[in-house]
Amino acid sequence: MDFLNTSALRFLLALILAFTLWVFVSYTQNPDLSTAYDNVPVDIEGLAPGLMVVDQEGLPRTQRPEVDITVLTDAETLRERDVRLSDLRPFVDLTGRGPGEHNVPVNVVTTRPLRLRTAVEPNYLVIRLDQEITRTVALTIETSGVVPFGFEARAPQATSRGQPLTAVTVRGPQGRVTRVTAVRARVDIDRLTANYNSPRTLEAIDANNQPVAGVTVEPATADILVPIIPSVGLKRVPVVPSITGFPASGYVVAGVEVSPLLVTLTGSSGPLDDAENVPTAEVDVTGATQTFTRSVSLIAPRGTQLRFGEPTEAIVTVRIALINRPFQVTVPASVQATGMNDGLLVSISPNIVSITVAGASAQLEALSGAQLLGIVNVRGLGPGTYELEPTFTLPEGVTLAAPAPRVFVTLRLPSTATPAPTSTIESEIQPTATPGTPAATPGETPTPTATP
Repeated sequence: MDFLNTSALRFLLALILAFTLWVFVSYTQNPDLSTAYDNVPVDIEGLAPGLMVVDQEGLPRTQRPEVDITVLTDAETLRERDVRLSDLRPFVDLTGRGPGEHNVPVNVVTTRPLRLRTAVEPNYLVIRLDQEITRTVALTIETSGVVPFGFEARAPQATSRGQPLTAVTVRGPQGRVTRVTAVRARVDIDRLTANYNSPRTLEAIDANNQPVAGVTVEPATADILVPIIPSVGLKRVPVVPSITGFPASGYVVAGVEVSPLLVTLTGSSGPLDDAENVPTAEVDVTGATQTFTRSVSLIAPRGTQLRFGEPTEAIVTVRIALINRPFQVTVPASVQATGMNDGLLVSISPNIVSITVAGASAQLEALSGAQLLGIVNVRGLGPGTYELEPTFTLPEGVTLAAPAPRVFVTLRLPSTATPAPTSTIESEIQPTATPGTPAATPGETPTPTATP
Protein backbone atom coordinates (compact mmCIF):
# COMPACT_ATOMS: atom_id res chain seq x y z
CA MET A 1 0.00 0.00 0.00
CA ASP A 2 2.85 2.36 0.83
CA PHE A 3 4.41 1.50 -2.48
CA LEU A 4 1.24 2.35 -4.35
CA ASN A 5 0.90 5.55 -2.51
CA THR A 6 4.45 6.47 -3.23
CA SER A 7 4.17 5.63 -6.94
CA ALA A 8 0.90 7.55 -7.30
CA LEU A 9 2.37 10.52 -5.59
CA ARG A 10 5.40 10.48 -7.80
CA PHE A 11 3.21 10.21 -10.90
CA LEU A 12 1.07 13.17 -9.82
CA LEU A 13 4.13 15.27 -9.11
CA ALA A 14 5.59 14.39 -12.49
CA LEU A 15 2.34 15.37 -14.22
CA ILE A 16 2.26 18.70 -12.45
CA LEU A 17 5.87 19.37 -13.32
CA ALA A 18 5.23 18.47 -16.97
CA PHE A 19 2.21 20.78 -17.22
CA THR A 20 4.13 23.57 -15.56
CA LEU A 21 7.02 23.06 -17.95
CA TRP A 22 4.58 23.09 -20.89
CA VAL A 23 2.98 26.26 -19.71
CA PHE A 24 6.36 27.86 -19.17
CA VAL A 25 7.61 26.82 -22.59
CA SER A 26 4.33 27.87 -24.24
CA TYR A 27 4.25 31.28 -22.66
CA THR A 28 7.91 31.67 -23.29
CA GLN A 29 7.70 30.69 -26.94
CA ASN A 30 4.08 31.89 -27.62
CA PRO A 31 3.10 34.41 -24.92
CA ASP A 32 -0.35 36.16 -24.70
CA LEU A 33 -0.35 39.60 -26.18
CA SER A 34 -2.89 42.47 -25.99
CA THR A 35 -3.78 44.96 -28.67
CA ALA A 36 -5.82 48.14 -28.12
CA TYR A 37 -8.09 49.83 -30.65
CA ASP A 38 -9.38 53.32 -29.80
CA ASN A 39 -12.51 55.15 -30.98
CA VAL A 40 -14.15 52.18 -32.64
CA PRO A 41 -17.65 53.07 -34.04
CA VAL A 42 -20.51 51.08 -32.46
CA ASP A 43 -23.26 49.64 -34.64
CA ILE A 44 -26.92 50.27 -33.69
CA GLU A 45 -29.16 47.22 -33.96
CA GLY A 46 -32.84 46.64 -33.22
CA LEU A 47 -33.91 50.27 -33.74
CA ALA A 48 -37.71 50.32 -34.18
CA PRO A 49 -39.14 51.97 -37.34
CA GLY A 50 -40.00 55.63 -36.84
CA LEU A 51 -37.36 56.14 -34.12
CA MET A 52 -34.04 57.92 -34.42
CA VAL A 53 -30.98 58.32 -32.20
CA VAL A 54 -30.51 61.85 -30.86
CA ASP A 55 -27.99 63.60 -28.66
CA GLN A 56 -28.65 65.32 -25.34
CA GLU A 57 -29.87 68.44 -27.20
CA GLY A 58 -32.43 66.43 -29.15
CA LEU A 59 -30.47 66.72 -32.39
CA PRO A 60 -30.09 63.67 -34.66
CA ARG A 61 -26.76 61.91 -34.19
CA THR A 62 -24.83 62.05 -37.43
CA GLN A 63 -22.03 59.83 -36.08
CA ARG A 64 -22.13 56.50 -34.31
CA PRO A 65 -21.03 56.32 -30.68
CA GLU A 66 -17.45 55.08 -30.14
CA VAL A 67 -15.70 52.78 -27.65
CA ASP A 68 -12.14 51.55 -26.95
CA ILE A 69 -11.54 47.79 -27.43
CA THR A 70 -8.67 45.77 -25.97
CA VAL A 71 -7.96 42.36 -27.59
CA LEU A 72 -6.09 39.63 -25.63
CA THR A 73 -4.73 36.55 -27.51
CA ASP A 74 -1.54 34.58 -27.98
CA ALA A 75 1.28 35.79 -30.18
CA GLU A 76 0.87 32.94 -32.66
CA THR A 77 -2.84 33.73 -33.26
CA LEU A 78 -2.08 37.38 -33.48
CA ARG A 79 0.75 36.74 -35.93
CA GLU A 80 -0.62 33.90 -38.03
CA ARG A 81 -4.28 34.95 -38.16
CA ASP A 82 -3.40 38.61 -38.66
CA VAL A 83 -6.03 40.04 -36.28
CA ARG A 84 -7.22 43.41 -37.57
CA LEU A 85 -9.75 46.02 -36.44
CA SER A 86 -12.12 44.94 -39.19
CA ASP A 87 -12.37 41.54 -37.42
CA LEU A 88 -14.17 43.21 -34.52
CA ARG A 89 -17.74 44.54 -34.55
CA PRO A 90 -19.03 46.28 -31.42
CA PHE A 91 -22.82 46.86 -31.28
CA VAL A 92 -25.71 47.76 -28.98
CA ASP A 93 -29.12 46.11 -29.22
CA LEU A 94 -32.11 48.50 -28.98
CA THR A 95 -34.79 45.88 -29.56
CA GLY A 96 -37.98 46.84 -27.70
CA ARG A 97 -36.67 50.29 -26.75
CA GLY A 98 -38.99 53.29 -27.22
CA PRO A 99 -38.50 57.07 -27.10
CA GLY A 100 -36.42 58.21 -24.15
CA GLU A 101 -32.99 57.62 -22.61
CA HIS A 102 -31.58 54.09 -22.29
CA ASN A 103 -28.41 52.66 -20.71
CA VAL A 104 -27.49 49.63 -22.89
CA PRO A 105 -24.50 47.23 -22.79
CA VAL A 106 -21.90 47.11 -25.55
CA ASN A 107 -21.30 43.71 -27.16
CA VAL A 108 -18.30 42.74 -29.33
CA VAL A 109 -18.30 39.90 -31.85
CA THR A 110 -15.71 38.80 -34.41
CA THR A 111 -16.46 38.82 -38.10
CA ARG A 112 -14.44 35.52 -38.58
CA PRO A 113 -13.48 32.64 -36.33
CA LEU A 114 -10.79 33.81 -33.92
CA ARG A 115 -9.67 32.71 -30.51
CA LEU A 116 -9.40 35.86 -28.50
CA ARG A 117 -10.79 37.81 -25.60
CA THR A 118 -11.99 41.44 -25.65
CA ALA A 119 -12.56 44.22 -23.15
CA VAL A 120 -14.66 47.32 -23.91
CA GLU A 121 -14.46 50.80 -22.39
CA PRO A 122 -17.06 51.98 -21.65
CA ASN A 123 -19.01 48.77 -21.49
CA TYR A 124 -22.38 50.66 -21.30
CA LEU A 125 -23.60 53.49 -23.52
CA VAL A 126 -26.38 56.04 -22.94
CA ILE A 127 -28.60 56.01 -26.06
CA ARG A 128 -31.37 58.64 -26.51
CA LEU A 129 -34.25 57.92 -28.87
CA ASP A 130 -36.96 60.23 -30.25
CA GLN A 131 -39.92 59.77 -32.59
CA GLU A 132 -39.37 60.92 -36.16
CA ILE A 133 -42.29 62.99 -37.50
CA THR A 134 -43.13 65.22 -40.47
CA ARG A 135 -45.05 68.50 -40.52
CA THR A 136 -46.22 70.91 -43.25
CA VAL A 137 -45.60 74.61 -42.58
CA ALA A 138 -45.95 77.85 -44.54
CA LEU A 139 -43.13 79.25 -46.64
CA THR A 140 -42.26 82.91 -46.08
CA ILE A 141 -39.92 85.06 -48.14
CA GLU A 142 -37.94 87.76 -46.34
CA THR A 143 -36.55 90.54 -48.53
CA SER A 144 -33.86 92.97 -47.45
CA GLY A 145 -32.42 96.05 -49.08
CA VAL A 146 -34.02 98.90 -51.01
CA VAL A 147 -34.24 99.31 -54.78
CA PRO A 148 -33.05 102.64 -56.26
CA PHE A 149 -35.37 105.61 -56.63
CA GLY A 150 -37.58 105.19 -59.67
CA PHE A 151 -37.92 101.42 -59.30
CA GLU A 152 -40.50 99.31 -57.51
CA ALA A 153 -40.21 95.76 -56.14
CA ARG A 154 -43.31 93.61 -56.48
CA ALA A 155 -44.38 90.73 -54.23
CA PRO A 156 -41.85 87.86 -54.24
CA GLN A 157 -42.80 84.44 -55.63
CA ALA A 158 -41.42 80.96 -54.86
CA THR A 159 -41.44 77.93 -57.16
CA SER A 160 -40.05 74.40 -57.07
CA ARG A 161 -39.64 72.43 -60.30
CA GLY A 162 -41.75 75.04 -62.03
CA GLN A 163 -44.68 74.76 -59.61
CA PRO A 164 -45.76 77.52 -57.16
CA LEU A 165 -44.55 76.80 -53.66
CA THR A 166 -46.34 78.16 -50.59
CA ALA A 167 -45.80 75.35 -48.04
CA VAL A 168 -43.03 72.82 -47.37
CA THR A 169 -42.51 69.66 -45.31
CA VAL A 170 -40.28 69.52 -42.24
CA ARG A 171 -38.95 66.16 -41.03
CA GLY A 172 -36.96 65.24 -37.93
CA PRO A 173 -37.15 64.42 -34.20
CA GLN A 174 -40.47 65.28 -32.65
CA GLY A 175 -38.86 67.53 -30.06
CA ARG A 176 -37.37 69.62 -32.86
CA VAL A 177 -40.12 69.57 -35.49
CA THR A 178 -42.77 70.80 -33.04
CA ARG A 179 -40.74 73.99 -32.54
CA VAL A 180 -40.93 74.91 -36.23
CA THR A 181 -43.57 77.53 -37.07
CA ALA A 182 -42.49 78.42 -40.62
CA VAL A 183 -39.81 77.97 -43.27
CA ARG A 184 -38.20 81.06 -44.76
CA ALA A 185 -36.11 82.05 -47.74
CA ARG A 186 -33.97 85.17 -47.53
CA VAL A 187 -33.24 87.41 -50.53
CA ASP A 188 -31.32 90.67 -50.86
CA ILE A 189 -32.61 93.11 -53.49
CA ASP A 190 -30.55 96.11 -52.41
CA ARG A 191 -29.88 98.50 -55.35
CA LEU A 192 -31.23 96.07 -57.95
CA THR A 193 -32.80 97.54 -61.10
CA ALA A 194 -33.84 94.21 -62.68
CA ASN A 195 -35.73 91.14 -61.54
CA TYR A 196 -34.20 89.06 -58.75
CA ASN A 197 -34.33 85.38 -59.73
CA SER A 198 -32.19 82.85 -57.86
CA PRO A 199 -32.43 79.52 -55.98
CA ARG A 200 -32.34 79.98 -52.22
CA THR A 201 -31.85 77.55 -49.34
CA LEU A 202 -34.94 77.11 -47.16
CA GLU A 203 -34.51 77.44 -43.41
CA ALA A 204 -36.83 76.24 -40.63
CA ILE A 205 -37.55 78.88 -37.96
CA ASP A 206 -39.40 79.03 -34.65
CA ALA A 207 -41.90 81.56 -33.28
CA ASN A 208 -39.03 83.97 -32.50
CA ASN A 209 -37.68 83.79 -36.08
CA GLN A 210 -34.68 81.81 -34.86
CA PRO A 211 -33.35 78.87 -36.93
CA VAL A 212 -34.30 75.37 -35.73
CA ALA A 213 -31.45 72.89 -36.14
CA GLY A 214 -31.77 69.13 -36.53
CA VAL A 215 -34.65 69.09 -39.03
CA THR A 216 -34.77 68.43 -42.76
CA VAL A 217 -36.73 70.71 -45.11
CA GLU A 218 -38.27 69.21 -48.24
CA PRO A 219 -37.61 70.66 -50.75
CA ALA A 220 -34.33 72.01 -49.45
CA THR A 221 -34.23 74.91 -51.96
CA ALA A 222 -36.71 77.03 -53.91
CA ASP A 223 -36.46 79.38 -56.87
CA ILE A 224 -37.28 82.92 -55.69
CA LEU A 225 -38.44 85.62 -58.10
CA VAL A 226 -38.82 89.27 -57.05
CA PRO A 227 -40.12 91.38 -59.97
CA ILE A 228 -38.46 94.81 -60.06
CA ILE A 229 -40.07 97.32 -62.41
CA PRO A 230 -39.56 101.02 -63.19
CA SER A 231 -41.81 103.35 -61.26
CA VAL A 232 -42.92 106.60 -62.93
CA GLY A 233 -43.75 108.57 -59.81
CA LEU A 234 -44.31 108.64 -56.06
CA LYS A 235 -46.95 110.42 -54.00
CA ARG A 236 -47.45 110.68 -50.25
CA VAL A 237 -51.15 110.54 -49.32
CA PRO A 238 -53.14 110.18 -46.08
CA VAL A 239 -54.86 107.00 -44.95
CA VAL A 240 -58.63 107.44 -44.53
CA PRO A 241 -60.57 104.88 -42.45
CA SER A 242 -63.87 103.68 -43.96
CA ILE A 243 -66.51 103.53 -41.20
CA THR A 244 -69.90 101.91 -41.88
CA GLY A 245 -73.00 101.31 -39.76
CA PHE A 246 -74.20 103.02 -36.60
CA PRO A 247 -73.43 102.33 -32.93
CA ALA A 248 -76.09 101.11 -30.52
CA SER A 249 -78.88 103.53 -29.63
CA GLY A 250 -77.63 106.19 -27.26
CA TYR A 251 -74.00 105.88 -28.47
CA VAL A 252 -72.01 107.87 -31.00
CA VAL A 253 -68.65 107.56 -32.74
CA ALA A 254 -66.60 109.97 -30.65
CA GLY A 255 -63.43 109.65 -32.74
CA VAL A 256 -61.43 107.54 -35.17
CA GLU A 257 -57.66 107.01 -35.11
CA VAL A 258 -55.58 105.31 -37.80
CA SER A 259 -51.97 104.15 -38.04
CA PRO A 260 -50.07 104.81 -40.25
CA LEU A 261 -51.31 108.30 -41.05
CA LEU A 262 -49.53 108.52 -44.42
CA VAL A 263 -48.36 106.05 -47.08
CA THR A 264 -46.49 106.40 -50.37
CA LEU A 265 -48.11 105.42 -53.68
CA THR A 266 -46.34 104.64 -56.93
CA GLY A 267 -47.74 104.81 -60.43
CA SER A 268 -48.02 106.90 -63.58
CA SER A 269 -48.71 110.60 -63.44
CA GLY A 270 -52.43 110.40 -64.32
CA PRO A 271 -53.59 107.98 -61.60
CA LEU A 272 -51.24 109.57 -59.04
CA ASP A 273 -52.68 113.03 -59.74
CA ASP A 274 -56.20 111.72 -59.10
CA ALA A 275 -55.27 109.87 -55.92
CA GLU A 276 -56.03 112.01 -52.88
CA ASN A 277 -55.93 109.33 -50.18
CA VAL A 278 -55.80 105.60 -49.52
CA PRO A 279 -59.00 104.22 -47.98
CA THR A 280 -59.06 101.24 -45.67
CA ALA A 281 -61.33 98.25 -45.89
CA GLU A 282 -64.69 98.88 -44.21
CA VAL A 283 -64.85 98.95 -40.42
CA ASP A 284 -68.41 98.13 -39.28
CA VAL A 285 -69.53 99.88 -36.05
CA THR A 286 -73.09 98.52 -36.10
CA GLY A 287 -74.35 97.97 -32.54
CA ALA A 288 -71.03 98.96 -30.93
CA THR A 289 -71.14 100.10 -27.29
CA GLN A 290 -67.43 100.43 -26.52
CA THR A 291 -64.14 101.45 -28.12
CA PHE A 292 -62.48 98.80 -30.31
CA THR A 293 -59.48 98.31 -32.63
CA ARG A 294 -59.33 96.55 -35.99
CA SER A 295 -56.51 95.63 -38.38
CA VAL A 296 -57.77 96.21 -41.93
CA SER A 297 -56.16 96.19 -45.36
CA LEU A 298 -55.28 99.31 -47.34
CA ILE A 299 -56.93 99.75 -50.75
CA ALA A 300 -54.69 101.54 -53.24
CA PRO A 301 -56.56 103.73 -55.76
CA ARG A 302 -56.95 102.27 -59.24
CA GLY A 303 -53.82 102.54 -61.35
CA THR A 304 -51.54 102.93 -58.31
CA GLN A 305 -49.93 100.67 -55.78
CA LEU A 306 -48.31 100.95 -52.40
CA ARG A 307 -44.60 101.52 -52.60
CA PHE A 308 -42.41 98.55 -51.68
CA GLY A 309 -41.84 98.52 -47.95
CA GLU A 310 -45.05 100.36 -47.10
CA PRO A 311 -47.50 98.58 -44.77
CA THR A 312 -50.39 96.82 -46.47
CA GLU A 313 -52.65 97.06 -43.41
CA ALA A 314 -53.72 99.84 -41.07
CA ILE A 315 -54.70 99.78 -37.40
CA VAL A 316 -58.03 101.59 -36.94
CA THR A 317 -59.25 102.53 -33.46
CA VAL A 318 -62.91 103.64 -33.19
CA ARG A 319 -63.86 105.43 -29.97
CA ILE A 320 -67.49 104.82 -28.99
CA ALA A 321 -69.05 107.11 -26.37
CA LEU A 322 -72.41 107.34 -24.62
CA ILE A 323 -74.55 110.33 -25.65
CA ASN A 324 -74.67 112.58 -22.56
CA ARG A 325 -77.11 115.32 -23.67
CA PRO A 326 -80.73 114.70 -22.57
CA PHE A 327 -83.57 113.93 -24.96
CA GLN A 328 -87.25 114.87 -24.57
CA VAL A 329 -90.14 112.71 -25.58
CA THR A 330 -93.91 112.99 -25.11
CA VAL A 331 -95.61 109.80 -24.01
CA PRO A 332 -99.10 108.79 -22.81
CA ALA A 333 -99.55 108.04 -19.11
CA SER A 334 -102.54 106.74 -17.17
CA VAL A 335 -103.84 108.49 -14.01
CA GLN A 336 -105.20 106.79 -10.89
CA ALA A 337 -106.62 108.12 -7.62
CA THR A 338 -105.55 107.12 -4.13
CA GLY A 339 -106.73 107.88 -0.59
CA MET A 340 -110.49 107.77 -1.26
CA ASN A 341 -112.80 107.87 1.80
CA ASP A 342 -114.96 104.82 2.32
CA GLY A 343 -118.27 105.02 0.53
CA LEU A 344 -117.21 107.53 -2.11
CA LEU A 345 -117.00 106.80 -5.78
CA VAL A 346 -114.31 108.46 -7.96
CA SER A 347 -114.07 109.28 -11.63
CA ILE A 348 -111.12 110.96 -13.40
CA SER A 349 -111.31 112.98 -16.60
CA PRO A 350 -109.19 112.46 -18.58
CA ASN A 351 -107.72 109.27 -17.15
CA ILE A 352 -104.91 109.22 -19.74
CA VAL A 353 -102.73 112.32 -20.20
CA SER A 354 -99.70 113.18 -22.31
CA ILE A 355 -96.54 114.04 -20.38
CA THR A 356 -93.08 115.16 -21.60
CA VAL A 357 -90.11 113.41 -20.00
CA ALA A 358 -86.39 114.10 -20.39
CA GLY A 359 -83.34 111.84 -20.07
CA ALA A 360 -80.65 109.94 -21.93
CA SER A 361 -81.68 107.95 -24.98
CA ALA A 362 -80.98 104.59 -23.36
CA GLN A 363 -82.93 105.55 -20.22
CA LEU A 364 -85.92 106.72 -22.23
CA GLU A 365 -85.94 103.52 -24.26
CA ALA A 366 -86.01 101.49 -21.06
CA LEU A 367 -89.20 103.16 -19.79
CA SER A 368 -92.15 100.82 -19.35
CA GLY A 369 -95.88 101.48 -19.05
CA ALA A 370 -95.81 100.57 -15.35
CA GLN A 371 -93.37 103.44 -14.72
CA LEU A 372 -95.61 105.99 -16.48
CA LEU A 373 -98.41 106.15 -13.89
CA GLY A 374 -99.77 109.41 -12.47
CA ILE A 375 -101.29 109.52 -8.97
CA VAL A 376 -103.84 112.04 -7.59
CA ASN A 377 -104.31 111.98 -3.83
CA VAL A 378 -107.94 112.69 -2.70
CA ARG A 379 -107.44 111.86 0.95
CA GLY A 380 -109.74 113.99 3.13
CA LEU A 381 -111.82 115.30 0.24
CA GLY A 382 -115.62 115.00 0.29
CA PRO A 383 -118.12 114.66 -2.54
CA GLY A 384 -117.56 117.16 -5.32
CA THR A 385 -115.42 117.87 -8.36
CA TYR A 386 -111.76 118.95 -7.99
CA GLU A 387 -109.01 119.97 -10.44
CA LEU A 388 -105.80 118.24 -9.38
CA GLU A 389 -102.26 117.73 -10.79
CA PRO A 390 -101.07 114.08 -10.84
CA THR A 391 -97.62 113.23 -9.51
CA PHE A 392 -95.23 110.75 -11.21
CA THR A 393 -92.48 108.58 -9.73
CA LEU A 394 -89.96 108.12 -12.56
CA PRO A 395 -86.72 106.05 -12.78
CA GLU A 396 -83.41 107.66 -11.86
CA GLY A 397 -82.18 109.92 -14.65
CA VAL A 398 -85.66 110.55 -16.09
CA THR A 399 -87.53 113.74 -15.18
CA LEU A 400 -90.65 115.63 -16.21
CA ALA A 401 -89.72 118.29 -18.74
CA ALA A 402 -92.97 120.20 -18.01
CA PRO A 403 -95.66 120.05 -15.31
CA ALA A 404 -98.14 117.25 -15.78
CA PRO A 405 -101.59 118.28 -17.13
CA ARG A 406 -104.26 118.76 -14.44
CA VAL A 407 -107.25 116.41 -14.38
CA PHE A 408 -110.81 116.66 -13.00
CA VAL A 409 -111.59 114.29 -10.16
CA THR A 410 -115.24 113.78 -9.19
CA LEU A 411 -116.14 112.24 -5.82
CA ARG A 412 -119.76 111.27 -5.21
CA LEU A 413 -121.91 109.17 -2.98
CA PRO A 414 -123.36 106.05 -4.42
CA SER A 415 -127.00 106.54 -5.57
CA THR A 416 -129.83 104.85 -3.43
CA ALA A 417 -133.54 104.11 -4.57
CA THR A 418 -136.28 106.02 -2.39
CA PRO A 419 -139.96 104.67 -2.75
CA ALA A 420 -142.80 107.31 -3.25
CA PRO A 421 -145.52 107.63 -0.39
CA THR A 422 -148.91 105.94 -1.19
CA SER A 423 -151.13 106.76 1.90
CA THR A 424 -153.79 109.60 1.78
CA ILE A 425 -154.42 111.76 4.81
CA GLU A 426 -158.13 112.69 5.14
CA SER A 427 -158.90 115.78 7.05
CA GLU A 428 -161.71 115.44 9.56
CA ILE A 429 -162.19 119.18 9.60
CA GLN A 430 -163.81 120.59 6.50
CA PRO A 431 -162.43 123.94 5.50
CA THR A 432 -164.85 126.93 5.55
CA ALA A 433 -165.60 128.31 2.17
CA THR A 434 -164.35 131.75 1.54
CA PRO A 435 -166.77 134.06 -0.09
CA GLY A 436 -166.31 133.98 -3.80
CA THR A 437 -164.74 130.53 -3.68
CA PRO A 438 -166.72 127.48 -4.74
CA ALA A 439 -167.18 124.72 -2.31
CA ALA A 440 -165.09 121.62 -2.69
CA THR A 441 -166.69 118.76 -4.37
CA PRO A 442 -166.70 115.61 -2.33
CA GLY A 443 -163.68 113.38 -3.14
CA GLU A 444 -161.37 116.28 -4.18
CA THR A 445 -158.45 117.72 -2.22
CA PRO A 446 -158.99 121.39 -1.63
CA THR A 447 -156.43 123.72 -3.11
CA PRO A 448 -155.11 126.19 -0.59
CA THR A 449 -155.55 129.82 -1.48
CA ALA A 450 -152.97 132.31 -0.54
CA THR A 451 -154.23 134.91 1.90
CA PRO A 452 -152.79 138.34 1.61
